[in-house]
Amino acid sequence: MNESQSKLPSPEVSVIIPAYNLEGYLDTCLQSVLTQTLGNFEAIVVDDGSTDGTPGLLCRYAERDPRIIVVSTPNRGVARARETGIARARGKYIAFLDGDDFWEPRMLEEMTASIGQNGGYDIVCCNFKRVCKTYQAIYRESRTEDMEGLEFLEATLRHSIWVTLWGKLYRRELFNNGLNHYPLRLGQDTMINIQIACRLPRVHFIDYVGYDYVQRPSSSNHRNFDFEYCCLFCSIVERELQRHGESLRGHAEFYALLNKVRWYSVYVCKSRSPWVGNQAFVCDLRESAGRYRDELRARYSRARMLLLDLDRYRVMRPVVVMLTTGLRWRTSLRRRLAR
Repeated sequence: MNESQSKLPSPEVSVIIPAYNLEGYLDTCLQSVLTQTLGNFEAIVVDDGSTDGTPGLLCRYAERDPRIIVVSTPNRGVARARETGIARARGKYIAFLDGDDFWEPRMLEEMTASIGQNGGYDIVCCNFKRVCKTYQAIYRESRTEDMEGLEFLEATLRHSIWVTLWGKLYRRELFNNGLNHYPLRLGQDTMINIQIACRLPRVHFIDYVGYDYVQRPSSSNHRNFDFEYCCLFCSIVERELQRHGESLRGHAEFYALLNKVRWYSVYVCKSRSPWVGNQAFVCDLRESAGRYRDELRARYSRARMLLLDLDRYRVMRPVVVMLTTGLRWRTSLRRRLAR
């Protein structure tokens, strides 16, 4: 941050934009920020060691508008890029925007207006549009009621809400004091939201489609997800839950189990995943699930619990694959019919 920027009044919103080799997308992204109906913001673009034309493009935007702040770093990944942006943020609120995505013109206005309602919220969540080459589809949150206490944590662990950092507006204070940014291959957003959820935020949902998510073949959600990574991610989540044990009112073990059930279910549902039902992680999961069977049945679908029961036996792996394939087709068909 240069001297002239440090003398500017603090903005209402700090927008954090990580960028790595996104020369072909950043024009659309930054134009959507600069044309917001709410103009009191700063956009901190962290160039994560780009090797294409991204640095030059960002320089041109920063020269045109002082609200664009460019920070250049060696390539360390999106988690570190966001961490760098947060450290520079001066706004009352923080919003995240990926460099290959874009916003609708009223995004910031709608979000900031909502976060101050009803005595003030800590997080506001909006709907989003998925933009692909052949189609666009609107995704709405299934949850519309406000969340308080541990509700946001449980919903994040179960993925019953969208667990991304983008599509949300956060109070700046949520990122203070001991928030760990793990450079993970998958689930980086989830990990941050889990830590934030342990701080018991008030969360509000608005029926507004403000975020445009551009689906690219090289996006991180297309990378392989294997059993080793499932175990690694769950161990980190368990460590974070134990670290925040006091705010979880003695239920850290149960919340860790919710996370394990969700992530292991994802692994089981992939047709190429080999059977690992005799591994220590899975045996421990089953033992814990037996003690919390009623609680899990109240939170997860019958289909998911059935798949986990069938997964006990190696011989049932083909049946599990067949059932999960059918469930994926049904979900895909419902989404297409809902467009």
